[in-house]
Amino acid sequence: MAQMDCAEKMVKAQNAFDNGNIEEVDGLLRDCLKGGFNDSQKEKAYKLLALCNIYQLKKTEAESDIKKLLKTNPFCTVDEENDPQEYIELLNNFNRQPSFYYGVEAGGNMSMVEVDQTYVITQDVESSNYNEQFGFEGNINFGMYLYHWIDWGAFAGFRMSTVEVRDKNVLGILSTTYQEQQQFFKSGLMININFRKHPKNIYLTHENEKDITTSPLYPFIRLSGSYNQLLSAEASIRGTYNLEGSSETTSDQRSVMDKRFKQEIRAGGGIGVKKQYKRGAFYFLVQYQYAFHDLILESERYKGDVFLNSYAFIDNDYRNHLITFEFGYQHYFYRFKKKK
Repeated sequence: MAQMDCAEKMVKAQNAFDNGNIEEVDGLLRDCLKGGFNDSQKEKAYKLLALCNIYQLKKTEAESDIKKLLKTNPFCTVDEENDPQEYIELLNNFNRQPSFYYGVEAGGNMSMVEVDQTYVITQDVESSNYNEQFGFEGNINFGMYLYHWIDWGAFAGFRMSTVEVRDKNVLGILSTTYQEQQQFFKSGLMININFRKHPKNIYLTHENEKDITTSPLYPFIRLSGSYNQLLSAEASIRGTYNLEGSSETTSDQRSVMDKRFKQEIRAGGGIGVKKQYKRGAFYFLVQYQYAFHDLILESERYKGDVFLNSYAFIDNDYRNHLITFEFGYQHYFYRFKKKK
């Protein structure tokens, strides 16, 4: 019933405005703005109030109503043929570029192992190869725009990555496949450089509305640094023994957290494509994540366990660089500050 009453008041306010009785408009609309209007009606009401204040030479009150109008709909359009120039200029005096954002990202990663030092307990190994393996990761992020083309933010999330190494002909009789799954809590900072043309007209018309609210695909570059905390390191090994024409395969698994550093630092860089759609943007990003150090504890390397005793396996010093590929979405927030 309240909605119906406010709808009637909107009609009366519009008629009063059209008939030049602008002093009646405020009394008809203010109460309904506290909860009786939907967003579309609020947008129309704030515009009417702003126009009334302009005609009554109340610039401060008009600016206040325009700011509330923009908070209701940052992409409200102007009618250049019918809206007074004073209204268009006041509206255009507010910066409508996003100020803050929050976002989510999710995707996969591929391990790119770099061996720094090889360790063996026997020289009788025909070959030792690290294979690319895939994992997954995701994060939430929050950031702010410094200018329309650059923003910085912080992120926190989860990563699971996998390392696999195959040793062939150990002691002439044994081939092994060792696989380790590592899970991390990751956090860090990022800078995004956006290669998007800045719109010349910040206020929207029916002609430029699509260009401003829905952008074409445009590239961006991301630079990042992260601190990662190792949460778990679960390893498994499978060995095949070949003796006198017969073979036997066995396997074991255990946690290797006691043999790993718990902290990791990375630097990242990548390129992506982004598409804005009204209050947010969708994007796809590919990054290279460089690991500054390995996770192997030197003091634990030669301590006997089932991997060493039964499979002659010993950890090398390696760094697991990553290629990541993620889809993301950012939702924008606006402050609507007046231009300087």
